[in-house]
Amino acid sequence: MNTKIVLKACVFCVLFVITIGLSDDEMMQAACAAVGPSSGFISAVRRRTCHGSNDESCETICRYATCSMRNIYGNQGSTSGTCFEAFHLYQKRNTLKNGETGKAAIAILRYGKPSCKSRTVCGPNYCCCRA
Repeated sequence: MNTKIVLKACVFCVLFVITIGLSDDEMMQAACAAVGPSSGFISAVRRRTCHGSNDESCETICRYATCSMRNIYGNQGSTSGTCFEAFHLYQKRNTLKNGETGKAAIAILRYGKPSCKSRTVCGPNYCCCRA
């Protein structure tokens, strides 16, 4: 096999992965897992925001998300989902140059467990759920 072609393919793959980075869902899954309880199945579940009084609380969203969570986990875990944390991941990002330091790239607001029951209109856009 031509080593130049293999090298170019490897460089392309690495650059592709670096360019894409992590999705919002993957970042929030990591955040939820980091602050989660010591045991249990954990999922970051998206929450619709800024749509008026129809916005559901994270507690409600986690309860409704239980089936989809158990589908991922192979029907393991609790049959009722509960919220243990809520976050707002800001969509605005700063693009940092290679080697640039001292500047924020991404911002996340951590609401805390009491916000799980809140129906704050423009509040958290991710719920941390446990099943």
